[in-house]
Amino acid sequence: MLQQVMNFVSGVDPGWPGAGSPSSYTWLPQANREYQVCFKCHSSYTTLPTYSPDGWSGTSLVANGLRKLTNNAATQIQDSRDLAQEFNPNNASFHPVSAQGRNQSIPNASFVNGWSQTSLVYCSDCHNNPNSASQGVGPHGSPLLHILKGSANYTTVDGRPPVSGELCFACHSYATYVTNESTTATNFRKGGDNLHRKHASEDTTCYACHDTHGSEQLHLINFDVSAMTILDGRDTHASTRP
Repeated sequence: MLQQVMNFVSGVDPGWPGAGSPSSYTWLPQANREYQVCFKCHSSYTTLPTYSPDGWSGTSLVANGLRKLTNNAATQIQDSRDLAQEFNPNNASFHPVSAQGRNQSIPNASFVNGWSQTSLVYCSDCHNNPNSASQGVGPHGSPLLHILKGSANYTTVDGRPPVSGELCFACHSYATYVTNESTTATNFRKGGDNLHRKHASEDTTCYACHDTHGSEQLHLINFDVSAMTILDGRDTHASTRP
């Protein structure tokens, strides 16, 4: 549960009485889990940054490209820099950093080999140096945006479909979500139509619909579905999408 190089490193453990931001933190002279080390800087245990970070359009940097961090539109749930809030296991959905994910019914074929519905992940499974063989291992050494692994920048701005080198497809099957039109290996479909594939073919990024770390909605959905109007698989509130 802790990377060997982090042995004897201090950390903080969040107190999660319910969904949302932690109510307290416990200082740990020796962390037991990797996320406890990361939360010393990347949670409300400390003072979080307020700047608007760049995103990736698929071809270039876009100023304020992660608009969900600052967007106050009623139809868009704001993302948070408080990762102890995002990974709270009491949330409706979250990537399985602090606990196994809630959605245990994801079809097996939606994962690449080595990953499953019951997998737990390190922060450094996603944030690491993709060139680690020649440049060293570490979550702060990546040349890609948002210190991610992968062979391509994670596209956050609508207008370009996901590419196979993005981080998401280190765990999730690119064929299932992007290229296979009739697959039943995703629960987001209409009859025999793979709606993940349909959205991707219309140049919709993963980030347009899903929060990266955790969400108040099921399935990491980042918008208030009760306020959205769906037309041909796409929401009509285009101005609220990143």
